[in-house]
Amino acid sequence: MILVKHYVGQSRISGSGLFTAEPVRKGQVVYEFDYRFVQLIADSEIEAMPEPMREAVYKYSYRGKGKDRLQGAVYYCADDSRFMNHEDSPSTLWIESDSVYVAARDLPADSELTCNYSDFCDDGDMCFRL
Repeated sequence: MILVKHYVGQSRISGSGLFTAEPVRKGQVVYEFDYRFVQLIADSEIEAMPEPMREAVYKYSYRGKGKDRLQGAVYYCADDSRFMNHEDSPSTLWIESDSVYVAARDLPADSELTCNYSDFCDDGDMCFRL
């Protein structure tokens, strides 16, 4: 769940991106994992979908990592966090113990919020193939 004022706009990285609508301080929590904003969808359900739906679901889904890794299903992001693009030096940092992303540095309004997909995906997972 995104915890800062934000909007979705054209990304310099890829397609749509998530942007701050206000300045964000370094260390400020910008996202908190909340099961109410993530759907679990079985692989069998996805395979039964028409191809355009299947592509859309996979685009905004991931399997997780470690103890949270799913077998036979994916997590589908149901809020605007699905528009966070990957960067190797992202504008946010994952704090696993708190299940939050915090700003990696001071971010002026209109900054793109990015994350490192390896925080929640294993190498070779669908999030790295899109």
